Amino acid sequence: MTNQASFFACYAGAFIRPKRTFDKLVTDPRRTRFGILFVTIPAVLYIFVYIFLNHGGGAPSVFTPWLNIPKEVYYFYNCFLTAPSFYMSWILSAGVVQLLSRAFKGKGSFEDTLAVMGLGIAVAMWGTMLHDLVMSFLGAIRVISLAQHEIDMNSPTVWRTLIWTCMIIYLAWFIVMFSKGIEAAQKVKRVHAVFLGIIGFVVFQLVFLIFNR
Repeated sequence: MTNQASFFACYAGAFIRPKRTFDKLVTDPRRTRFGILFVTIPAVLYIFVYIFLNHGGGAPSVFTPWLNIPKEVYYFYNCFLTAPSFYMSWILSAGVVQLLSRAFKGKGSFEDTLAVMGLGIAVAMWGTMLHDLVMSFLGAIRVISLAQHEIDMNSPTVWRTLIWTCMIIYLAWFIVMFSKGIEAAQKVKRVHAVFLGIIGFVVFQLVFLIFNR
């Protein structure tokens, strides 16, 4: 990938050569615009997830929403809350990482951190997003019952095993992508990048969970 690689080449490169991709991204003058586009990918796809869930009659069950919205209409409101919550989580987590990186003599700019964490989010969200897209779509066209699937995911079934596997991949992928991205952006030691990556993930996830279930 060169400094003028296309957006899609950058996105694809993060899946197969993340370190090289992040190193090139922080030198690209389009990195902030790319960062916004990276985060837009999962934001748009999760809007479709919630459209499908709402159309299929799904509702949160075990994980009670933190917002004071009735469960029966929660996914309807998620259609409007999802995109803002993605950008909010991304910007806040990048800001925390940027500030903390100074304690480890980080050299990167806030724009660098935004770009690499935006790409990290766009890649790592696939850990659960593929499952959510497929199952919500199947529920929307009435191939499966979303209510029953929700029960199955919280019972000792193959579906619970599948969703936990997805969540483990999601967690691992976030920490790896954030750590590699922060290391490239801030030029800090790897152990410090891993620490900052974990902090960044915690901040991102906590803010995201306020609005999404």
